[in-house]
Amino acid sequence: MLARNLAIMLTDIKGFTDKTSRKSREQIKELLAKHNELVLPVIKKYHGRIVKTIGDAFLVTFESSTDAVLCGISIQAALLAFNKDRKGDDRIDIRIAINAGEVSIADDGDIFGDAVNITSRIESIAEAGEVFFTESIYLSMNKNEVPSSEIGYRQFKGIADKIKVYKVLREDPVRPKSAAEADFTGKAAPAPDSPGEEKTGGKTEHENIEETVVKGMGGLSGMIMKAMAKSGMMQNVDIEDETGKKVKISDGEIHVVKDGKEIHIDKNGIRIRRIKKDDAGQKEDK
Repeated sequence: MLARNLAIMLTDIKGFTDKTSRKSREQIKELLAKHNELVLPVIKKYHGRIVKTIGDAFLVTFESSTDAVLCGISIQAALLAFNKDRKGDDRIDIRIAINAGEVSIADDGDIFGDAVNITSRIESIAEAGEVFFTESIYLSMNKNEVPSSEIGYRQFKGIADKIKVYKVLREDPVRPKSAAEADFTGKAAPAPDSPGEEKTGGKTEHENIEETVVKGMGGLSGMIMKAMAKSGMMQNVDIEDETGKKVKISDGEIHVVKDGKEIHIDKNGIRIRRIKKDDAGQKEDK
């Protein structure tokens, strides 16, 4: 049996079993057809080889770790555009997990081994709309092409060692600044348009998004993370008070939402994101 080192991707539709329980056979067929129509061309574009289809899931291999992650990002972007005006069972929300390692390849092209098992375990914790990947991918990919954030170590059933897990950052870095150069007066660099949104007068159809990024752990972000770690405050916390302020701390990440601003702090730096609705009568996204 042939053995090779490959990047392995596993995808599946979140809540597919529940969706099918509420759909006719023809509706299920249409859902899977649309899923394939959106996903398969992206896999082909990034030179992925589909090993097998398991209902709503794809098992895919790539020669390049970078191609695998970029493929995952592109799939989620295509689905984001598709889901824009859809709700509930009409949406297609996919979880994507990617790992790299040695696999055994059977005569029929199927793949086996610990690397495949680990990919399956990562997929089980991945969130819909996200791309999760392992340290083996992180170390072998081109980091300049993929903004990422460390989630932390996870222990999976049947896997002897803990696995370090990462995810693709959904906000691309915008005009990186040092901590000393950061402007916290409310002025910020504009963030790129979300996939599928049309621009009206230089603005997206529904909102203005402004974002400031402070990269690196040597400045303010480093001080915050180190201080909280030293004080024992880096345990999992999820708080929402009566004023609408939200604070979430998990796995070395801090996320605060207040007064229409989102502040995300991790080892890569600080991201401050302001969202303003064009219609002042609408509530700001939290």
